[in-house]
Amino acid sequence: MDHATTILTLPNELLLAIVAAGQEIVEGQQLKSEWTCSQVCRRFRDVIVGAPGLWTLIDLDLHSDSLADIANVYFTRSQACLLSATLRESKDIEKDTFVAEQLSVIVPHIHRIRHLRLFLSANPQTALAPLRPINASNLERLEIRNTVDVYDATLELFSAGAEMLGFIGIEGITPYFPVPWAAALTHLDLLRREEWKSRSWGPTISTHCPSLAHLSLCMVDISIGQLHLPCLKTLHISLLDSVADQSHLLAIFDLFDTPALVEFTIINTHGDQILVLFNSTTLPHSSFPALTSLTFVNAALCHCEEIPDDALPITSAPPLFPLLSSLSLIHQCLMPHLVEGVLSQGRGGRVRYSLECMPSKITGAA
Repeated sequence: MDHATTILTLPNELLLAIVAAGQEIVEGQQLKSEWTCSQVCRRFRDVIVGAPGLWTLIDLDLHSDSLADIANVYFTRSQACLLSATLRESKDIEKDTFVAEQLSVIVPHIHRIRHLRLFLSANPQTALAPLRPINASNLERLEIRNTVDVYDATLELFSAGAEMLGFIGIEGITPYFPVPWAAALTHLDLLRREEWKSRSWGPTISTHCPSLAHLSLCMVDISIGQLHLPCLKTLHISLLDSVADQSHLLAIFDLFDTPALVEFTIINTHGDQILVLFNSTTLPHSSFPALTSLTFVNAALCHCEEIPDDALPITSAPPLFPLLSSLSLIHQCLMPHLVEGVLSQGRGGRVRYSLECMPSKITGAA
């Protein structure tokens, strides 16, 4: 049988399934499956153009001269469907106002966007200005990655409302609070780069985002302030500066009053800091009665070679975490001492430990 004839006689349902599967292959690909397949023949075009569900994934180059035309095709062919929109810069654009002008193309349709992702290299306070006064009534997920160094850049987004917004992931910029939609947020990722310093975000997040169930933060020091988040279930902290103080990790834990927390991951820790934490019996401001999973990661090269002279032996399971059932020590320095002093104290065999040792620290591990 002629293969070309076979392809052209594909049932409509199978054709639509093939095109939909092709949309998931390569993010940001130049030849989108809905465009390519609709050019094969008139029947393919009629079937694909007439399927609004195939036109709900918009990926736009902010530097493209045809951005407005392409966006209009998707907004028209998707009919009443909600969309996911990604806008990215293919190269650095010198004028931030140009980015703002290009972003403006989605503003009249913002009520139809469910998931919005922006990859920028512009001053966010200028480039994202079109998003400030509008209402994103169906937006559920917002992701912004900005690579321009604008110290302490803060931007008010969707001041007219975004009542469905539950997920925010932002790098290189921090959202302005208060905003009307913050109280409903359940997932917040605030990422920054190493040269930026911590702000006192703790009280702000606690006050305006009481419903958070997941929080990711990049921190330099404990100046972030105290956080009280009664609904928080998972917490991911990245320490941007390696601090030698043995009590630093203990101070970090004392920032988070999260009685419902189940999973806690903290990156850029040291073995001696873990020893101090596990030897502590109380925290002045925090407690972790529900914590079952704890992960420590040493993400950078570490020069800790010897056990500090004042390191205390671990004589019992970590008393601060009564329900701990899973402990992961990933590429952690002083691993042999941790294995001997902490892991051997598993409470009656009920603690399950997941371990990955730094190659230079394997010798002597139990």
